[in-house]
Amino acid sequence: MTELSPAAEAVLDAALPHQVHRYAAAAALRAAADLVAPDDYKCYTGNLEWDAGMEARTDDIRENLLAIAAELKAQ
Repeated sequence: MTELSPAAEAVLDAALPHQVHRYAAAAALRAAADLVAPDDYKCYTGNLEWDAGMEARTDDIRENLLAIAAELKAQ
């Protein structure tokens, strides 16, 4: 069995006392990614630099949440 990242460990540490299976925790993270950082997110403030930064930040958040979810599912 491979070791989990600190982020994935933290999710499991929070979920296990409540009898939440790792697949359920992964599904919850995927749902959170869809709500918090949708795949098609676009920022339109009119400031191109700000908009690009916000879109990149949202992409990073989504990628990190989905990476933790994938790690939990694969474990």
